[in-house]
Amino acid sequence: MRRLALALAAVLAAALPAFAQGDANAGKTVYEHKCLLCHGEKGDGKGPGAEHLLPRPRDFTKGLYKVRTSSNKTPFDQDMHKVITEGMPGTSMPPWAVLPERDRANLVAYLKTFAPDVFKEAPKKLELPKEVASSAESIKRGKEMFEAIECHKCHGTDGRADGPSRSELKDEWGFPIAPANLTKRWTFRGGGSRTDIATRIANGVLGTPMPAFLDSVEKPEDIWHLTNFILSLGGDRPAYATLITVAAATEAIPDDPNAEFWKKLAPQSVPLMGQVIIDPRNFNPVIEMVQVRAAYSDKEVVFHLTWDDPTESKGDGKQTFPDAIELQFPPQITAGTERPYFLMGDGSDAVYLLRWEQGKGVGEASANGPAKVAPLAGGEVAGKAVFNNGQYRLVMKRPLAAKGDGRPTFSPAVFTPVAFHAWDGGSGETGPKMSLTSWYYLRLEEPKSSRKFIIPPVVALLSLAAMILVVRAANRTR
Repeated sequence: MRRLALALAAVLAAALPAFAQGDANAGKTVYEHKCLLCHGEKGDGKGPGAEHLLPRPRDFTKGLYKVRTSSNKTPFDQDMHKVITEGMPGTSMPPWAVLPERDRANLVAYLKTFAPDVFKEAPKKLELPKEVASSAESIKRGKEMFEAIECHKCHGTDGRADGPSRSELKDEWGFPIAPANLTKRWTFRGGGSRTDIATRIANGVLGTPMPAFLDSVEKPEDIWHLTNFILSLGGDRPAYATLITVAAATEAIPDDPNAEFWKKLAPQSVPLMGQVIIDPRNFNPVIEMVQVRAAYSDKEVVFHLTWDDPTESKGDGKQTFPDAIELQFPPQITAGTERPYFLMGDGSDAVYLLRWEQGKGVGEASANGPAKVAPLAGGEVAGKAVFNNGQYRLVMKRPLAAKGDGRPTFSPAVFTPVAFHAWDGGSGETGPKMSLTSWYYLRLEEPKSSRKFIIPPVVALLSLAAMILVVRAANRTR
């Protein structure tokens, strides 16, 4: 009996996660080396780097933890460990999986010392309603609930974080806070799985305007209908493009961003990052991805860009500025690997910019750095943009052949360097304060030849003829 008890104890001990028994004293050392810069010596979220971050670092002294699987305010140790390990997408909190498991367990123990009264109450497991599988009916019901409990007021009609209440939202500490873009679930801070999403809906997010909805929906299973609707708004993390392909068009290329022509081309997703090399730096960029479709004819090349922006901004010139986006190319396309400096060139090498700006339309410019941008006159560029429910769609076109100095000529089958810059003017982004990429490559695919359709039948006929000859020759030898 005693052996059985010991064996049972060993099994239970093995089942308990290692982080459940952290050492707070050891965790203090880890905290001071890895966490203090943002979260502060006192754990109040007022570290030396805090003022540059949005959203602000977590204030541990209040014991308000956003991501938890408990039904009360006290998180499980596992919840805290998960956030430390996986980070918080869309914030400056990185994943700390690089830390040894023991260090992460010790951190959990130390963080709890900042709000000891909160942790006097044991966490209680949240019990979700019985899961409902996704179906057309479930998604329809979820959409109805999305509107009934007014999710759209924050998250927007199509879930792109552009609801009318967006500008009014503040967290527990009075700082502005943006709602989640529900079309990009890989950015969800509590995780993007079905259970993660259902838990956030049922439980709410402490310290934010996101309330718990388990008692607000008409029926408990509506939590899962809402989950299924949210999952229908967007896919998993996109496969980012490494080469931008420009399709050879056999029909007229429309300048209408909503034309069926563009829907037939697969989007090529390109990630953008905040510009943090020169002042003013953009530590909290709004535009983090642009989807590219492109086509060309014998006369012109046309780019179709799609990106999310919570507001359509023409700017007041003081706190807000016009929304804008641009494609950057070398002025001359050469066979080598040398390219101008990716941040709008420099004093030695200029870059060519194909730019759209809200209120001005499409134009061209030459740049020798962000502070030295000069418009190019005499070009033949055009474009059209539409904005709807937190998303821009834009078409920009220009001739294949260069019209004047400082402009590149586009040729099929040539690898052409390209970079992207974007500004959410409504968030105060202008000049160097932008989202950007380093250099990518763009390639105009070669025009389709009728030979590929003629040669296979010809080969098949020749093969058939050869087989007939072989059969006849075999018959003669009998």
